Amino acid sequence: MKNEKISKNCDVFIYNELKEYTTNIFLIEKKSKIFLIDTFCGSESMIPIKKILADKYNSKEVIVINTHFHWDHVWGNSSFKKNIIISHKLCREILNEHWEEQFKKNENYILGSVEKSLPNLTFKGSINFPDEGIEIFYSPGHTVDSISIFDYDEKILYVGDNLEKPIIYVEHKDIDTYIQTLNAYLGYKFTKIMAGHTLNLTEKDIYETIKYLNDLKNGNKFEFESKYMRKIHQQNYRFIHK
Repeated sequence: MKNEKISKNCDVFIYNELKEYTTNIFLIEKKSKIFLIDTFCGSESMIPIKKILADKYNSKEVIVINTHFHWDHVWGNSSFKKNIIISHKLCREILNEHWEEQFKKNENYILGSVEKSLPNLTFKGSINFPDEGIEIFYSPGHTVDSISIFDYDEKILYVGDNLEKPIIYVEHKDIDTYIQTLNAYLGYKFTKIMAGHTLNLTEKDIYETIKYLNDLKNGNKFEFESKYMRKIHQQNYRFIHK
């Protein structure tokens, strides 16, 4: 894991433990609160973050955000049992139903220990922290429960797995809603876009993803630069058209 500064008030923790991609956990310092976006793969992965929180931010409330239900974004939740953990209502419901199933399928990736720890504050449309300049809003796309975060002070948009380079994973069949979410992103006056597995995305990446989704929906032919991209596209195509 390495730690980088991406803005005055935000650090990213970059994990390389998963085979095909890196995973980013974001820590945003605001006036009276710290927002931690996602918790990766278990208690061990959260040890360095817990140490930073204790050493540097002991006086501020820590709020955890789960961008969606996938295991590589929530398995560190048990390290924050006493904290508020925010997610969409659907995220909690899906996690509650499928926690054990995800655990059994992916237990080789556990770092430290994993205990079932569900979000304890959920919402449907959006939840705002106006004094902190933070908006958390429903943004279905990659999954049906996906949410995003906008930092109005830093002008940074955090999109979970709704954007990813070199290619997105599609795990929700409603492509039209996914495109609506991406178009809604364009209404935010962002200077940076950060995602769960890709840093420093741009408006161009939004438009390219919209085009990919339209072509995917319509069954258009593609040419890809790598075997990995072809593999993920084939998974996406089978999922959408089965």
